[in-house]
Amino acid sequence: MTPKSEHLVDLIFKKLKTYKNKKIFLEKESLHKFIFSLFKEN
Repeated sequence: MTPKSEHLVDLIFKKLKTYKNKKIFLEKESLHKFIFSLFKEN
């Protein structure tokens, strides 16, 4: 992943972890894999 996309993953992760209305179980590595799969060409 490029540094720009890595930074995007970090921003999304931080935003989701601070979301207080619902409890979110999230691991950074899982989010990273999911986002990478979105960018990956089939």
